[in-house]
Amino acid sequence: MTIHRLFSKDPNDEEENVTQNIYVFRFILFCIIVYSFEMLLNSVDIFIVDKTIFTRGYVTGCLFAAVYVLILLHLGLEHPLTKYVSITAVSLIIMAASVSLTYHMIIIIMMPIIIAGMYTSKQLSIYTFVFTVLSIIISTYAGYYYGVCDANMVLLTTTSMNHLVENGTFLLNQVNENPGVTLALYYVLPRCLMAMSFVYVSNIVNQVIRKSLKNAMKMEEKAATDEMTGLYNKNKLLATIEKRTYDYQQVAIVYWDINRLKYVNDTYGHFAGDQMIVKVAQSIRIALGDAGMAFRYGGDEMLALIPGGTGETAEKMIKTWKQTLAAVQVDCEIPISAAVGYAIGEHEKLKNVIAEADRNMYACKHAGRNSTEK
Repeated sequence: MTIHRLFSKDPNDEEENVTQNIYVFRFILFCIIVYSFEMLLNSVDIFIVDKTIFTRGYVTGCLFAAVYVLILLHLGLEHPLTKYVSITAVSLIIMAASVSLTYHMIIIIMMPIIIAGMYTSKQLSIYTFVFTVLSIIISTYAGYYYGVCDANMVLLTTTSMNHLVENGTFLLNQVNENPGVTLALYYVLPRCLMAMSFVYVSNIVNQVIRKSLKNAMKMEEKAATDEMTGLYNKNKLLATIEKRTYDYQQVAIVYWDINRLKYVNDTYGHFAGDQMIVKVAQSIRIALGDAGMAFRYGGDEMLALIPGGTGETAEKMIKTWKQTLAAVQVDCEIPISAAVGYAIGEHEKLKNVIAEADRNMYACKHAGRNSTEK
């Protein structure tokens, strides 16, 4: 199941952190594929990095990736530790590559900080920054001795090439005599300061993105909501039908039609009619609770969609609704009632279940009683 979700077409439908964990896995997979391609190019001398050094970093990175996958399959995508395992894996793979490829990896060593910005956890951001600093320290010193030689570190160049070359001869020939101090001062410290900048920028960018997404979600929610009743509107229902999420699923549809709404509008005015609509919607929302979604389908028609609902579920919900409607209209001068019917879907399209519930509701309405029809 975990493997299927890791390669699912749209991981954005997953819950928070699970989506991020899936994308981190895909990033690691992408890195290993690119690293393997570079390894191939280096083995045929298109790249000219020392083969032993390159292979050592590649094999170490692949081992880290393999261990990560095993832990991921064991923990699962929902486990609270999975995000820490994912960030650790990214950091270790990049650190292994940085030790062998040294100056080629200066920017990418900051990648874990950018990835951690996908998550909302400040604790994870701090953990990632600390781990990145450790990676910088380890990769700088280990790379100096065991990776591709960075001539800047060895010769400590501090000016432009014009001042270091004379008649085609490089003038510096003094090797760094105190790498322990100079590497810390001229390489580790600046890169750690760069990491701090990345943390700051990453957090700012992700805050802006999250705020924009939150505003977009609010606008989408508003566009899908009936302003008068607070229920979802017809467009939301049509979109739900179009998505076909509930086709051929166990689902209960309860359908209402408010009695005498036209008469109330004509006799007492539209304000009184609107109050009837609001009261019925309020009673439906209370009776339904978190069991499903409620929609205002037309002027006087409303329906509830209950995933996993059965006939017993629908009957119980309708009974609760009748009691709730009686309670919310105690201060109303005009009696409020509605015809109600329901249908259960299991091997049908959602639109067909809605149509059946609609027919059952009208059977109730034509019978001239405020009862339940299935």
